[in-house]
Amino acid sequence: MVTKAQSSSKRARGFTLVEVMIAASLAGVITLGVISSLTYLGRNLVRVANNSDLQTRAAVASATMQKDVGNATTVTSISSTSVTMTIDNNGTAESITYAFDSGAGEVIRTGPSHSYTVLRNVQSCSFTFSDADSAVTTNPTAVRKIEVDARTATGVANVGTYVTYEIVTPAMIVATSSL
Repeated sequence: MVTKAQSSSKRARGFTLVEVMIAASLAGVITLGVISSLTYLGRNLVRVANNSDLQTRAAVASATMQKDVGNATTVTSISSTSVTMTIDNNGTAESITYAFDSGAGEVIRTGPSHSYTVLRNVQSCSFTFSDADSAVTTNPTAVRKIEVDARTATGVANVGTYVTYEIVTPAMIVATSSL
């Protein structure tokens, strides 16, 4: 019986074990790079969203305070973390208090009918009061300008989404001042 030797062109074709291992290693490295990039982008997107949220909340809180200070007829009580003033609400005098609750991490507005949180996730907050000469004062009847400095934060530090935002309001001029 005569056997025929296969020609080299008809031999079984395929990858060697070394070629498969190299290809798998390269695919693994590329996959890890893509996953790392997507994780990095995801964290950055969350940080951007958190920062935008903090800025929006700060702007709303600042606008609310500016409106009340602009309508204030008298400042009745002040401290480094709160202010109480009387505002003219269409001919009716109302007492409004803004106070920082460090335990809850909130700035709360208390009015005649209800209280609500103006700013959440507050790490620190201080009120500064100035008189007509722009000198810092501790006398409530001398207050002509009010500034608020607050630091807010949100996110989770160990996953890379933690963001802080510093709020410094412009000098809010009390309505009855001649400034």
